Amino acid sequence: MERLADAYSTDKAERRVAFSPHSLDGYAVDLFAIAAVAVVLVLVMQTRPSFQNQLVLFYDDPTLHAFYTTHFVHSSPAHLQSNAAMYLVVVPLTYLISLQSNRHREFRLGFLAVLFIMPPVISLASYLGLDLVIETIFGFDPNVRSSRGFSALVGAFVGMLTVSVADLFRNLAPREGSYWPVIGVMFWYGVATAFFSVFQYLVSPWTVLLVLLPTGYTVWLVRKVGVEYGLSEGLQEDGWLRGQPVTVGLLVVGFMAAVWGTRGLLAFPWFAGGTNTLSHFVGLLTGLGVTSLVIDNRKN
Repeated sequence: MERLADAYSTDKAERRVAFSPHSLDGYAVDLFAIAAVAVVLVLVMQTRPSFQNQLVLFYDDPTLHAFYTTHFVHSSPAHLQSNAAMYLVVVPLTYLISLQSNRHREFRLGFLAVLFIMPPVISLASYLGLDLVIETIFGFDPNVRSSRGFSALVGAFVGMLTVSVADLFRNLAPREGSYWPVIGVMFWYGVATAFFSVFQYLVSPWTVLLVLLPTGYTVWLVRKVGVEYGLSEGLQEDGWLRGQPVTVGLLVVGFMAAVWGTRGLLAFPWFAGGTNTLSHFVGLLTGLGVTSLVIDNRKN
């Protein structure tokens, strides 16, 4: 069986041909679809508040359609701007990385899954987690009465980006290995920085532990990735990371964006002011899971 790294290097010319089997019209459709999502969010924001409230998922009086539509409604222009900005950074970058690693079809499948399958799943998980688990079992009022906004789906796209970066790194490396430690580095680094941002002024044994655990696990994963993929060899003058500025550049920017996105989604005081941090976390996990399933079930 041919090693993945060998296939990547020996068939590079063929992969470049496979990289562009689609017409320019196909890429134009992709870009139009990416931009159309942002346009839809803006248009919904321009409708009457009474109409928007019909789309919102209220936990004390949920309607079936709202499990989907609530993700496209925002509470304020600032809320919309923050979500749209993160979306317009994360998704185009994921698209470029997917093209670079010959994952055009996988990107399309993941993009459609996030928009048309994940919204009600994320809403249901948040609804059950907040109302039934946290409040009923633990007796803690999460102070969340409704869920609205695109942030949970942005979380799913951040999950897509994280897996896409790890997949490109795995394809570039000369050694075979699992991409899950690479995914873990980005995810847990983002979690550690988010927890530090939330708890830096609330020092207690529990908050210190919440920061130290993901930080320590991230360090362990970095060492694991370094040994498994031979990072020290890649950084040498004639290493496998040299001479590929576009790919390495996408990896660096993608890594930073994945960590930034994870931190931005989780760096909120838990449930303070009605912020549904749980839906952000669920979005991230579903994005990671669905994208990895798509990639693992479609061979290069």
